[in-house]
Amino acid sequence: MKDRRSVLKATAGLVAAVPFLEAQDHSQHGFLQIEKPPLKRARFFNQQEMTLLEQLVEQIIPRSDTPGAADANVHYFVDFQAHTNAKLGAQIKKDLAWVKKQGFGKGDAAKQVALLTEWSKANGTEPCRVFKQLKDLTIDGYYGTKEGLTQELGWNANTFLREFKGCTHPEHGA
Repeated sequence: MKDRRSVLKATAGLVAAVPFLEAQDHSQHGFLQIEKPPLKRARFFNQQEMTLLEQLVEQIIPRSDTPGAADANVHYFVDFQAHTNAKLGAQIKKDLAWVKKQGFGKGDAAKQVALLTEWSKANGTEPCRVFKQLKDLTIDGYYGTKEGLTQELGWNANTFLREFKGCTHPEHGA
């Protein structure tokens, strides 16, 4: 029987060889073909709701010198959250219907931003609750993506902060 080190070396060699094996066509030899993951698809919301959700997340975290929330497919993150939590899903469906009634999806970007700004300032009301929930889900989804972590925040997984200074923008009182 081989020792533990030999088994680990063999396993590591096999794992390292997988990308090379996948790159070649082995179908005629009977090798198992590893399929690519399917394209993004909604699990909970219909196409109209996904389009509205995509517009919402894009206005909450718009594209700038880094990708926006829609570029990072955050609307699919929200869809997944709704799919895995029935109560949350039902609430977001109601919220999207309300957002649609307000004409959000029909307006241009300026009108959409104006509506979101209005809703964010309506403390303690339904519009504020809807905005806050969608904003929180968008932020959670965006900063869990490669675009949010590496491109926006510059995180590269090999550093740590001795101190977190918070927001340093003068307009935010830092």
